[in-house]
Amino acid sequence: MMFGGVTDEKVARLMLDAFVDAGGTLVDTADLYGTSESMIAGWLRARPGARERVVLATKGRFAMEGQPGASLAPAYLRTALDASLDRLGVDHIDLYQLHGPDADTPLEDTAAFLAEAVASGNVGYVGVSNFPGWLFTKLSRLLAENGGPPLVAHQVQYSLLARAVEWEVVPATVDAGAGSLLWGPLGQGWLTGKYRRDEPPAPDTRVAGADDEHLESWHRRDTDRIWAIVDQVVKVAADLGLTPGQVAVAWAADRPGVTAPIVGARNVEQLTDSLGAADVHLPAEVSAALDEISSPPAPQYPYPWVEEISHWHD
Repeated sequence: MMFGGVTDEKVARLMLDAFVDAGGTLVDTADLYGTSESMIAGWLRARPGARERVVLATKGRFAMEGQPGASLAPAYLRTALDASLDRLGVDHIDLYQLHGPDADTPLEDTAAFLAEAVASGNVGYVGVSNFPGWLFTKLSRLLAENGGPPLVAHQVQYSLLARAVEWEVVPATVDAGAGSLLWGPLGQGWLTGKYRRDEPPAPDTRVAGADDEHLESWHRRDTDRIWAIVDQVVKVAADLGLTPGQVAVAWAADRPGVTAPIVGARNVEQLTDSLGAADVHLPAEVSAALDEISSPPAPQYPYPWVEEISHWHD
């Protein structure tokens, strides 16, 4: 939940109410998301019993305003965790995730912090977000070798427009016995069908406000390949009586190794639309067609070569 920007506290509470009333359980945020943690705290206080109904997850790693020295070093993470507990108004976070890697901190130190956080009772389970496969595996091994808690989740960008994690990240996560939590299953709004080829986005949309280097920017995604995927999603939605967003979320939710897609809605209407995909399972032939048209370009060596030789037996 990235509240505090275009979503004010009143709307945020309505969204959280709608989410739990629909049976939702995972409320995921991060310290980096502005006032999101504080807004969730206000909702928890205002709704008796809500804390027991949700799995509360947050992340730490990157700098907040007035909090220099951001890293995965234990000292920084302790401060970040304490601050998140305070903003959320709780003494226990169900899932604490490292928001990204840190090349300048020994991984052994980070593993020690995760073990300490769980042992203290402040954290129930630990996971990571945006890690390469090899680093996820290395951290998992360090924790196991030193009696630490297992990594239970890896939060990654995954959608019909972003499938590169299938090459190594998701397999590494599955191999470790962890689940994949998916951010961006709607392709930052591209898969909702609200953008049209040759029609620049409306100024109040996320895509219009994205700098050219951002993943969702018009400059980066206004390509024939992306439009072919979007057009196919729109067609499938019309054929099945769904919305394009529901098709995109349902496809993502049914991918191998996926625990749950995380929807970053801005209002109740967007959230309600995505929740409509909760019980949707696309027909096999529809999923296969979407798989084919969205198949990611093969990266350079070793992946295509390894894929080929893996089946050589004579």
